[in-house]
Amino acid sequence: MTNQITENVVVAVAKTIKGNAFVGMQNYTNKQGEVSNQTLIAGFSYENAMQKDFDSLKHKQAEIFAELEKSYKKELVLKAYTNVYESLEKRLSSEEVKAELRKQNDKTIRLSDAQSDAYITLAKGIRKHIETNEIHIFGLVVRKKVIVPIEYKETNSRDLTIVQNKIKKLCEFKQDKVRTFIFAEGTLKIQGITI
Repeated sequence: MTNQITENVVVAVAKTIKGNAFVGMQNYTNKQGEVSNQTLIAGFSYENAMQKDFDSLKHKQAEIFAELEKSYKKELVLKAYTNVYESLEKRLSSEEVKAELRKQNDKTIRLSDAQSDAYITLAKGIRKHIETNEIHIFGLVVRKKVIVPIEYKETNSRDLTIVQNKIKKLCEFKQDKVRTFIFAEGTLKIQGITI
C-alpha cells in the first residue's frame, strides 16, 4: 500500500472511534530494535490523565516524602516534587495563564506547545507529523508483550531526574503510559479491522 492509501485507510477506520477504543499493534519494532505486540487505548483525554496524575501527586505527598527520604536528601525530594507539581500545574492551567507564561518564555509551556505544533490530528489517536509526514498512533498502553527482546543501555541521569521519575512511579502517572508509535510496518488493528 502506498503511504497515502495507508493514511486514508487508517484515518477512515479511526474516524469510527466513538469515545475510547482499543488499538492493537502487532510486530511493532521500535528504534532500538525491540519487537513487541502492544494494546493501547486511543481516543482518551490526555488532559484528564494529567488531572488524575495531579490529584494523585497532591494526595500522596506525605507518602512520597516518607518513601523517598529513606534514600535521598529532603532538599532533593522537595525540589523534585516541586518540579513535577509545577509542570503539571502549568500544563493544566487556563489558556489565559498559558498565554502569560508564553510571554515569559516559560520552558514547560514552550515544550508543550512544540509537541502540539509538530502534529496534525487526523482522527482520535491518529496524527501526522508535519515535518516527516509519518502517521503516528498514540494512546495509553494497557498491555505489552515483547517478542524480540533487546538489552537497553543504562541511562546516566541526574539524581533530580531519578527522583522525579520515582515520584511519577509512586503516583502511577497515567501520562507516563502514553506512547506514540510510528505506523510503518507490522499489523494495526482498530475497531476490529486489521490494516
